[in-house]
Amino acid sequence: MKRRIWVTRLLLWLSLLAFVAPGFAGQARVPRDNEEARDFKTFTDRVQAYVKMQKNLEASLPTLKPTKDAAQIVEHQHALARKIADARRDARQGDIFTHEVTERFRKIIRRAFHGPEGRLARRTIQQDTPFKVIALRVNDVYPENIPLTTTPPTLLLKLPELPPELAYRFVGRDLTLKDVKASLIVDLIPNAIP
Repeated sequence: MKRRIWVTRLLLWLSLLAFVAPGFAGQARVPRDNEEARDFKTFTDRVQAYVKMQKNLEASLPTLKPTKDAAQIVEHQHALARKIADARRDARQGDIFTHEVTERFRKIIRRAFHGPEGRLARRTIQQDTPFKVIALRVNDVYPENIPLTTTPPTLLLKLPELPPELAYRFVGRDLTLKDVKASLIVDLIPNAIP
């Protein structure tokens, strides 16, 4: 059953890439107006500040040497997550996704899901396996018991680009900003998907 789900997802991705890849050629993330550019700059500046903090905290940990031992990798990830959560103990929703940024993202997401590629975008993030909806909070460890969704490429082109340390992830209808190295929720937009 799992193999069939995996094959179905792979075929969906391949068809998605074949459908949208030609349209990506030469496209750049260009803000639509000055207000959007300002909001995206605010978001990008806060993301960069977070990544700088993350790198400084990771540098204070013992270096993780290349290993195939999953336990060592997980322990390093947990140690980094503890340091970040401690450094951001006063962090709350909206620190990175400010009110203005949240509204900008919601408009972009709404347009993407109601536009011509909306149905395909929904399929891309739709969960094959139902899971119990949980309340997400900033600084929580990203839930391990839920499927890891991918943000549709058509939507990614419209959102500000993230550094490799962070990723956009949908959990139910919420958009999260996930720290990839520490597996932490950095910030979130509840009910981002219409």
